[in-house]
This record gives sequence, C-alpha cells and structure tokens, in this order.
Amino acid sequence: MARRPLGLLLGAKAVSDIGYALDFVCLSIFVWESSRSALATGLVSVSLYAGAIVGGRLGHAYGARWDRRSVMITADLVRMAALLTLALLPGQPQLYVAVFLVGIGRSVFEGTLSAATPVLAGEKTQLVNSVLAALKGVAFMLGMSLSAVAVPLIGFQGVFALDAASYALSALVLVAIRVPFRENGPTADTTDKTVVWPAVVAAGLVPLFVVRCLDAFGSSSQHVGIPILGSELNPASPTQVAGLVWGVWAAGLLLAGFVFRPLATSLIARAPGVVFCLATIVMSLGFIGIFWFDDWGLRLASAALAGIGDAFSEVAFKQAVQRLPDERRGPVFGLSQIVVNSGFMAGLLATSLLLTPDIVPQWVLLLHGVPLVVAAVAAVRLRVR
Repeated sequence: MARRPLGLLLGAKAVSDIGYALDFVCLSIFVWESSRSALATGLVSVSLYAGAIVGGRLGHAYGARWDRRSVMITADLVRMAALLTLALLPGQPQLYVAVFLVGIGRSVFEGTLSAATPVLAGEKTQLVNSVLAALKGVAFMLGMSLSAVAVPLIGFQGVFALDAASYALSALVLVAIRVPFRENGPTADTTDKTVVWPAVVAAGLVPLFVVRCLDAFGSSSQHVGIPILGSELNPASPTQVAGLVWGVWAAGLLLAGFVFRPLATSLIARAPGVVFCLATIVMSLGFIGIFWFDDWGLRLASAALAGIGDAFSEVAFKQAVQRLPDERRGPVFGLSQIVVNSGFMAGLLATSLLLTPDIVPQWVLLLHGVPLVVAAVAAVRLRVR
C-alpha cells in the first residue's frame, strides 16, 4: 500500500479513536448525571462490551467471507448513526441501544483492520501495529482531556455529534482510498469453526488466547480500582489522580510504540508469542505497582510500565495472529474479540460484586497475579517449543 493512503487511514483511525475515548467517558457521565443510579451507569459498560462480543461473533462467523473495506465503512456509519440519533434524541433507553451499536461497530472495525493490516502494510506490518497501539494512547489522553472541556462548552448532545463526525471522517477516508484489503477474493468455506479452531491450535495460539482472556478478566480490577484510589488519595478531586495515572499509562503506550518497539523488531518478528507473554507479565506488574507503592514516583513509574507492557502485548499478539493465512485471520481476530470482551465483562461483574475499598490492592494483586503466573508458564513452554 502506498504511504499516503496508509497515512490517511491511520490519521482517520486516530480521529475516530478520540471519538471513541469521548464516548467512553461522556456516555457514563451522561447516564450518571441524568439518573444518579450506579446500576444504570454500570449498564453502559455492560451494553458496550455486550455489543463488542456480538461484533466479535460476527467477525468470527463471517470474517473470511465479507468485503473488509465495505464492512469497516458500515461499522463507521453504524456508529455515526447511533450517536447522531443520541445527539438529536437524548435519553436513557436509546442511549443503551446506541452504546450497544458502538460496541458492535468498534469490535467489527478493530478485528477487520487487524486482519487486513498485513495486506495494507506489507513488510511494515509490525510498525503499523505499534503505531496503532501508540495512537490508542494519544486518543485516550486527548479524549480524557477533551471530555472535561467539551461538555461544559457544547453539552452532551454536542459531544455526541462531534463523536459522530469522527466516525463520518473515518468512513469518508475508507471510501476515498482505493487499495486492496484482502490478498485474494473472500472465501466461503473458511467460516466453519471446525476449520478455524484447528488453525488456532496448529499455530500455537491457544496459550495466547488463554493469557489474553485472563488478562482481560484482571483488567477490570484497575478500571474499578483507580477511581477508588483517586477518592482515597484526593477526596476533593479524585479525577485528578485517575487522570494522572491513566495519562502516564498512555505515555507508556507512546514510549513503547515509538521508542522501545523499534529496538525489539527482530525479537517480535521471531517469537511474537513469547514477547506477548513477557509483555503481559510487565503490564501486570505495572498495574500491581500502582496500588502497592505509596511513593508517587514509583506509582507513576508503574503506570508507565503498565502502558509499555500493554503496547508490546498488543503488537505481539497481532503479529502472532497475522502469521496465519489471510483467509483465516478475520475469523481468528473475531474470536479474539469474543475472548477479550467476554473476559473483561466477567471480570467487571466479579469486581462489581466482590470488591470493597479496603481490599483494592489485594484484589488487583489476585486478578493480575493469575495471568502473570500463567503468562510465565506459557512463555517457558513457547520458548521450549
């Protein structure tokens, strides 16, 4: 793929990621402000990840069959329409439907883009994977910052319209660039799960899927725990603590994508599974450190370490799956979306039911300690293999 179309696609993806980050922050705040109900607010996350699971199932079932560019455009247009509807007709019932559709659209878009990246980027696939991981960090930081400014200026409806515009831009770029998104024509016989799963087993990806599921389950602990930590450390303004921790985490994503990843290019290309497991260990240690260190310097260093590990794990996992033949990648990335989002939803449910403020560090240690140990065992086995 030529450099200019690829740059346009990455730029549009960055803009839509900022829109998603705004969605992630503002939708929950909108429900809380209108209902003052923890249950109603929690249902926003449930709707989002339920949609992501449905999107993963669609990718798993039809990823080898559908036209990737058309599907990505459709995913953008669905998200745009959902948020425009919410901007024009705000309210809780339609909000949950909109969030569900955003979850489907994001899951389908992400899985399809990951499957198409080797076709789009060729020998620069690993570089593009790392740029996408770094852009996620940029989008998260900007989305968090913009949410604090945009809501007072243009209101929630204005923010939803702005988010819709970001998806419209992404769709327009996809319409404009005329490049192949698949090596060959779509195939119909590879959508059968009995064909896809043996490919996952033969490629040695099962340990990676297990670690990824456990890590997603554990990730719920910091998503709930960091706001609680903020309330304990700065009761007057807990969002400052949470924003600082997540900001440094995002900086870790940037460091990994643009500084450290180039130093490990050959290692990731040679043994992506081992790198994924080691990166998961680093990420888990980082999140544990955020809650166990009292010194602010060590706490923020842990947040940066978590971001670095997060970026490396994402790049290495994609690299491992992208080794599969083109017709297998779509269904396998769809399966990955199911595994990750199901794990996170299960972890969020367990954390919401069992976590109390006095055991947050121990809970984070438990939920990240399990994937840490499993990742260490998997790394040894993959290295021996």
